[in-house]
Amino acid sequence: NMHVPRTVLARTVLALAAAAFAVLYTTLEAPASCPHDPPESCFFSEAYAPARARFREAAALAGATLHQLNITADLTIDVAVIPANAATPPTLVHMSGTHGVEAHAGSAVQLALLKRWADAPADAPSSRGVRVVLVHAVNPHGFHCGRRWNEQGVRTGTAALMQPM
Repeated sequence: NMHVPRTVLARTVLALAAAAFAVLYTTLEAPASCPHDPPESCFFSEAYAPARARFREAAALAGATLHQLNITADLTIDVAVIPANAATPPTLVHMSGTHGVEAHAGSAVQLALLKRWADAPADAPSSRGVRVVLVHAVNPHGFHCGRRWNEQGVRTGTAALMQPM
């Protein structure tokens, strides 16, 4: 039974996610000032607060309507909605941070997509009649603390409320 320190595990997960992201999204351009190799790593944020600020800024630049659900004074679930030009459009929903500690990768994907859609609106699903809903940090406590459970000790990715039949 081997114990791996959380910081080592978190860095390993982030490195693997960065490598997978680089392979999957080679057509996306990273910010011009990115010092990393591969440059796609610049979409990753080191912590919850900068990830949240970057998400909100990118969503605004992409023309999204922002919504916020306050969990605590410092932790929120942010939702960006990019409308489509249709009465009842199909909807694409992407959620990041359900498991908290894994939120870095999902947040990076959302940032990369928002940047791409802001830079090239014709590439956005909304230009083809699809509404886009991006839910950032479903479990902000887990994201902030590097844990899979929320502020109430619930693992949001596995827990479900069951109603008796």
